[in-house]
Amino acid sequence: MSEVIENEEIKDIQIEFKPAVINILEEEKFKESINRVVAEYTGHVPSVENLTVDRKTRASLNKLITKIETRRKEIKKSINVPYAEFEGWYKKAIAPMEKVIETIDAGIKKIEAEQKEVRKKVVDELLVELTTDTEVDSRIFENFVDDWAKSSNFNDTKPKKQLIDSITYVIDGEKQKIAEYKSAKQSISDFCFGNNITSTPYIRMLDSGKTVSEIMAVITEDVIFEKQRKEVEEKRKEAERQRQAELEKQQQEYETRKLEESFNALPSHIGQENARALSQPEVVEHVKEEFDKKTEQSHSEPPYQEPEQIYHAVILVEFDIKFRDIEAKDEWKKDIEKSGGRIKEVPVWEKIKNI
Repeated sequence: MSEVIENEEIKDIQIEFKPAVINILEEEKFKESINRVVAEYTGHVPSVENLTVDRKTRASLNKLITKIETRRKEIKKSINVPYAEFEGWYKKAIAPMEKVIETIDAGIKKIEAEQKEVRKKVVDELLVELTTDTEVDSRIFENFVDDWAKSSNFNDTKPKKQLIDSITYVIDGEKQKIAEYKSAKQSISDFCFGNNITSTPYIRMLDSGKTVSEIMAVITEDVIFEKQRKEVEEKRKEAERQRQAELEKQQQEYETRKLEESFNALPSHIGQENARALSQPEVVEHVKEEFDKKTEQSHSEPPYQEPEQIYHAVILVEFDIKFRDIEAKDEWKKDIEKSGGRIKEVPVWEKIKNI
């Protein structure tokens, strides 16, 4: 059916309606009684002394107003009876027509929804076309599609210029945002590179909404802090190196001193022959080798800490001495043992065998 329905007979409902007439009997007498009560109690202030009477007065007035209000409601109900009957008849009479309208409305809405889906598809295709060869993702405009797909933006299924201009404007804005983001990201990366720090955490700050100026301020603070931290660490390492060098120096001096004391402890009655033996190059070289071994061992051990009061060390020294007789040798051994040393004799043939 393509023609608009025109039916003069149902354009209006002709109802014979006679307004209800309400006559108030003894209207003046009613007003006078009301005015009399009002005049009597206007300005009245309840008091403690008269509280019982005041309560009775309030109860009487409430009872009177309740009686009047009840009568008003009865009158209203009576007046509404004819309208209630008319309303029931009216709704029943137009129910079939409302059902027809509902069916037509549902059909129209279905067609309009299908047409809108077609327009939305056109908008999606237009978005893809306008964002091709750009860094803009057309899917980010999904929330705008429903509004852009309104019938007012189309001639049938062809988009109007105003729609194309609107979409282009939004895409250009997004392209500008991307360009600004890339520029800001590059500035942050360059600044971090110049200060020899990673830019990753600061790029995340940019992604979370921080401005470039805010991020640069944070980077500057971090760079200053890191520089100060490195300076403190370098000073600590240098102090540790100096302390270690001083300990090694003290240990070497201590060992040298004890070795000298051991030589000085030799008994004075050893003859010139023994002194010459001790001064022989091979003996001196042997003592030097033993000392060097001890020094190397001390370097591989934990840092030396000099005792507070007692100094003690064990030094192994090999002597190749020729004594004039057994008594001289035994006397020399006793002197060494008195000073805390221990002597281990090795037969000459053992040394020859080990050569």
